[in-house]
Amino acid sequence: MAYFNFNYVTDPPNDETVDYTTQLNANWQDVANKIEPFNHQPAEFGDIPVPIGTEAFDPEHLESGHRIAVWTGSQWARSLNHISAWTTWQPIEIRAPRAIRPFYEPEARIDAISRRVVLRGGVQYNAAADPWPTGTTLEITSDLAIQSALAPVNDGESYSQGATGQIVTANGFASAIIWIHLETIPTPRVAISVRYQGDAGGGNFVMLDGIEWWY
Repeated sequence: MAYFNFNYVTDPPNDETVDYTTQLNANWQDVANKIEPFNHQPAEFGDIPVPIGTEAFDPEHLESGHRIAVWTGSQWARSLNHISAWTTWQPIEIRAPRAIRPFYEPEARIDAISRRVVLRGGVQYNAAADPWPTGTTLEITSDLAIQSALAPVNDGESYSQGATGQIVTANGFASAIIWIHLETIPTPRVAISVRYQGDAGGGNFVMLDGIEWWY
């Protein structure tokens, strides 16, 4: 909130009744004032002197996504286009006997600018969706699924909590640890392993949606 001059109520025990005009309406006005530059485009400023650091919304490259322009004192500098940096979703090869959850093919995409990998999709223990063995770590990707150059920056490892099948017992618990790790045998690769926790869930699947890491 350092950039906003918000009005606020006095700290207890001397706090007063909220005044809609000075404590709410005025705050909304301050927000409106701060985002006002984003309602303009660089061309709209014309020959008007523009303070250095002035920001404007730049929709000039709609085919590659909107960007923000900042006046440097001599020109409008535009932010990097992160939309075009993303690759398309690429299928991830699953290691048998693990199986793809129907209609949720495991995929990955990469942002080469920020060096980030994002996953989506679901995996079953096998084609019959039998229960995952609790407390056992299993690599779900093949030896050639993800290249080693995409290994996580944190010593080649990243851990996340993953979603699983629905809980089918009262007061039950079901989750999974998703472990992204660099392996070299039999071939260098980024491996994805799953360690199922808790009860056997309905469908017995593990989801990769929301799993990401920096490489």
